[in-house]
Amino acid sequence: MQSKKFYYHFDWLNAWFILNAVLLIMLIYIAVCCPRLYYWPQTQVLLGTFIFSCLMWYFKCIYKHQMAEITDEYIKIDHTEPLYWRDVAGAEIREVWCCLKKRKILVLLPKAGIDYQYNFLQRHNGAFTPFSVPLYGILTPQDEQEIIKQIEAHVAIKDTLTK
Repeated sequence: MQSKKFYYHFDWLNAWFILNAVLLIMLIYIAVCCPRLYYWPQTQVLLGTFIFSCLMWYFKCIYKHQMAEITDEYIKIDHTEPLYWRDVAGAEIREVWCCLKKRKILVLLPKAGIDYQYNFLQRHNGAFTPFSVPLYGILTPQDEQEIIKQIEAHVAIKDTLTK
């Protein structure tokens, strides 16, 4: 099997997009009706805010952010080091609190005693364990099912939500 990459998916039409549209309309109005306002510091700050906001919106909503890479040998989540399948004891689906909502995640459970270099976020991320795959809407539903299917091919998944 080849390497399969999965990407985060964010809707581009959101409140942030509407804010950028409103800022653009304001800047066009200033340019057409009273161009001298472009010399005011407030307008220059508004222009800078618009440019920065558009770049950040593009980076979040349009640019593809890699969520996971799955191969026959390992899984690599976000920008962490690869976790080899031989070092995974199992996986389970859990519910955790995130942004005042219960969210579903798939947690890979590493075997005891593996020597893995955890980054800061992996060591200090509360309910999200170092090897967590989000299953709550920031991936497409097809990708969520495909990730579960790919992980099931390598390790057993225990569903702690159904009792």
